[in-house]
Amino acid sequence: MAVNVTVAELAGALRVGDSTQETTEMSRLLAYTTEAVTRHAPEAPSVVANEAAIRLAGYLYDMPDASRYAGHGDPLRNSGAARILLPYRHHRAGNIGGC
Repeated sequence: MAVNVTVAELAGALRVGDSTQETTEMSRLLAYTTEAVTRHAPEAPSVVANEAAIRLAGYLYDMPDASRYAGHGDPLRNSGAARILLPYRHHRAGNIGGC
């Protein structure tokens, strides 16, 4: 399934206004979070993918531009989106040797 949140729904969920600048920012964040969520768990149901995208976008929207060390280094995890998507992520063991 896919993320199917609209820019207006994302702005409403994040309690953001509807100015041109804010709409542009929500469009940018929605494009990125849609790609990130779809790549992380492509088979997640839409309702789950939408919530993960909203949480990730909210985290990125409020995140400082620069952080000290790796404090904001994993937005997918820090926002809670990775945990929401965990049941829908395929985990595999890889072959690490020529046995």
